[in-house]
Amino acid sequence: MRSPVFLTVNLFAFAVFNAATGPAYAANGCAEGTFSRVHSPDGNATSVLFDDFSATAGGASGTARATSTCNLSVPVTNPAGFSVYQVDYRGFVTTQDGQGASIVTRQDGKTVLNHQITGPLEDDVSVGNRIGVSGSDTLELAVIVGATGPLNEADLEAGLFLDSIDFARLGFTTAKSVTNSVDQLARQRQSIVLDLMDTAQNLLGQSQRFDSGNYLSAFGSSDAAAGFNGRWNAGNGVSFLGGAAVVNPNRTDVSIDTLVLLAGAARYTTPEAQWRAFGEIGAWGSPKVSANLSRSYLNINDMVFAGSAVSGSLFSSYGRIGAIYAPDDANEIAFSARFTRSWLDLDGYRESAADKNLFAATVKGGRSTADTVSAEVAWSHDTGGQLDYTVAGAIGRTFAGKDGAKASVDWVGDVTGTADDQNFATLGGRVGWKIDDVWKVETSLSATFREQDKPDWNIGGQVKASF
Repeated sequence: MRSPVFLTVNLFAFAVFNAATGPAYAANGCAEGTFSRVHSPDGNATSVLFDDFSATAGGASGTARATSTCNLSVPVTNPAGFSVYQVDYRGFVTTQDGQGASIVTRQDGKTVLNHQITGPLEDDVSVGNRIGVSGSDTLELAVIVGATGPLNEADLEAGLFLDSIDFARLGFTTAKSVTNSVDQLARQRQSIVLDLMDTAQNLLGQSQRFDSGNYLSAFGSSDAAAGFNGRWNAGNGVSFLGGAAVVNPNRTDVSIDTLVLLAGAARYTTPEAQWRAFGEIGAWGSPKVSANLSRSYLNINDMVFAGSAVSGSLFSSYGRIGAIYAPDDANEIAFSARFTRSWLDLDGYRESAADKNLFAATVKGGRSTADTVSAEVAWSHDTGGQLDYTVAGAIGRTFAGKDGAKASVDWVGDVTGTADDQNFATLGGRVGWKIDDVWKVETSLSATFREQDKPDWNIGGQVKASF
């Protein structure tokens, strides 16, 4: 039994689309000649129209339970990817007290729809769900309609009559597009570390003359950092360096909230001579890092942008060894090699699933690592008057860890994203002006060039007090 409204809709569909009788479906619910199919011109929509896909039971039917099955095979427009279809079932149901009806759909042996109806009800029925398919040129479904009811010749029969099943493709993406989008998350996690590394090294006196004595300074810079740092000579070649800063990172495509960055190190230098060796160990990081990560992927012909807030902590430790050449009192050249390992712990990343973001991603909380090696050189010169300056450079490479981002993507499954190894180079300079024996004003300029990133320019200034 079909409602007049639904019959009108079907007639309109036949007027718009080209009707075609599909192959015989091996099931008793849609025998040859009892159904037809219509397709949209672009192949993204299919309607299956039934003449007698029904189940009746109870009352005077002679059976307390009846089912009818139709195995559907719907063509998929783009099989080499992941498609999501909206499937809508429409028909008519009649049930009395104690009777019931159902629509059950199975895909690959798994139940993907289980719609149960209990009486009394006599009305149109409409229910829908979403179904995904990948790597196949057809969407295979087994649709089962059922009816149940006690046998009583005085009662009407329970019945469910399915008129049509409509398939409309809502989304399509490829494995490459999804993997690239998760790679973006992995690269952004790495960027959080790299974005803070230059500031951390400045806290550890990277731009200062190696033998700069004891000092405490307050500084600010164009990379949205402000804080203090210092150095204390403990004697016997041992010195301690460190500082703290409030930073609002703004150099990458990652939106990082304002954070507190802490750094500290211990250094040992051999006794004064024209050539000296030194070793240094230290750590830097932030106890609370909050950021907004984002990714983009292609859905059919539209680019989808999605994101989520994450928070956690960052810890980096490093070791540095080198030699200092001081041909005279005015000049000093420091050569060094540095190895840094960084651990970034973030909580879960979870996107909101919506019609505009069908392929939503979820990343469990966890830790990612990155290793950086660099070779550094710095030349410092004291004019003997009020001015001194340092010119420094470094080259290095950051090795991305294999644990970049492991995501679960709706309708796709598990996807692992990785960041790329990156080469970098840094050039910088500092000029200091001595006000008196205690106070000094310094300005600095540096630029860091990394693969896949824009050059990072930083201008800074500080007031230093020696003691």
